[in-house]
Amino acid sequence: MALGLMAKLQGVQESAGGFADIEPGAYKLVVTKVDAVTDKEYVRIYWDVADGPHKGAYANAGFPPSDVLSWKETALGMLKMKLHRLYECNPQRLHATNDAEGKFLMVNEFDAGEFGALVGCRFGAVVRRRLYTAGPNSKTPGADRTQMEIARYLTPDEFKAGDWPESLLEDRDQRDKAAAQQPQQPAVVQAPQGFGEVTGVYDEDVPF
Repeated sequence: MALGLMAKLQGVQESAGGFADIEPGAYKLVVTKVDAVTDKEYVRIYWDVADGPHKGAYANAGFPPSDVLSWKETALGMLKMKLHRLYECNPQRLHATNDAEGKFLMVNEFDAGEFGALVGCRFGAVVRRRLYTAGPNSKTPGADRTQMEIARYLTPDEFKAGDWPESLLEDRDQRDKAAAQQPQQPAVVQAPQGFGEVTGVYDEDVPF
């Protein structure tokens, strides 16, 4: 069957393929995908750089960087902070409920299990390197690896002011501590109708 792609490929620039890790620093990031592991009480959000010279740095990465939003009892404070930052940066995309004192309590979409609503959300964060040892199920078990991770979510004001300690840029060394960990195989949650794909969200007005 003919695909009829000739016209579509006309004038399109070829992808160079591959990717290079960004340097530690503060970036505007965008959530590109959400994986839900509800039986383990967390979702994993995958992110990329939203704009600037490193925009789309991980578009061709087989294993893009990610962060975990967990609602286990021991992680509720961290979850509340992360969801608050995501809401502050995306009031046009997310909706929130306040507590009796009018303080931020929860992102409604997250509470309803509509995790795909996070896809396309932009936020500011400080990113650093994590050094770790590949686990037993890796192709190269025991090998030292490096990946980028979020050191801190930033408020819009913190991002604008560059208000964060330089110590956040330091590598987090976890080598030899991850060897016994088993990788999760979460189920992919697609973004709901209306949120669309990541392409095109970079031009939206956001508070920072």
